Amino acid sequence: MGDSKTYRTSQLSEILGVTRDALRYYEEKGIVKPKQEEANNYRQYDFYDIYTLMVADFYKKRNLSMKEVKKLQVGSEIDELGTLLEKKAKELEETIRIKTYMLQKIKETKAFCEEVKKNLNQYSIRELPTYEVIGEISDFNAFLEYPAILENMDLLKEDILSKIMRTFTFDENGFLDSKMYIVEKPETKHKEKNRCYLEYSKCIYTIVEDGRYQNGNDDIKYKVFEPTLVWGKEQGLKPKGVAFANTRLITYLDNKERVFLELFIPVEEK
Repeated sequence: MGDSKTYRTSQLSEILGVTRDALRYYEEKGIVKPKQEEANNYRQYDFYDIYTLMVADFYKKRNLSMKEVKKLQVGSEIDELGTLLEKKAKELEETIRIKTYMLQKIKETKAFCEEVKKNLNQYSIRELPTYEVIGEISDFNAFLEYPAILENMDLLKEDILSKIMRTFTFDENGFLDSKMYIVEKPETKHKEKNRCYLEYSKCIYTIVEDGRYQNGNDDIKYKVFEPTLVWGKEQGLKPKGVAFANTRLITYLDNKERVFLELFIPVEEK
């Protein structure tokens, strides 16, 4: 097996489809140790170097690090290799789980970009998606309370903004209270006992813009609720005295953020 012929770096790029930088990387990690010509320091790769590079690529495509490939070169039993591959499989499955969740979030946010075009400052009737309330904090700016959010989220795939649902209560005389729920969407339709869920089948729905670009120092509830409630009254709708707002999209214009919120105001069913 093998022959005495040697090959230069440029030839390996054609033979194996690897770049010069990749070959240097394999060399730095000790995967291969090509000979060098004394006259010009050109690297000379022999049959075993090429075969070793193909083996390294074989295991790289099975999620092994170069450190793990180097350890394999020293020697390992088949059972030991099987244990390592099982570990790599679990790592990859977890990565796929996280990436799949992230892909879903990308699609949802992209879809919401289209929703903004159609529903910004427009009113309609919608159902509030079901959320489970898993905690609460006093206000968006109550940053010292944020550890309560972190306790209830997967930091590898979830973001803080999506875990917060701003909640307002009000009556005919005005606003009564405001707080922030920590929420998550249930993975199934099954509701467990002794858990709190937000479920409203009929709500006034709109998308509103907040943020510094829109002089966001003014409290959003005063800018938004009055026209929304006026529209609801014109439609003969009776609010239940509670409203929910969640952040769905943040962009920037002129170095100021534009924040787009979904607003749901539950109304009485007829």
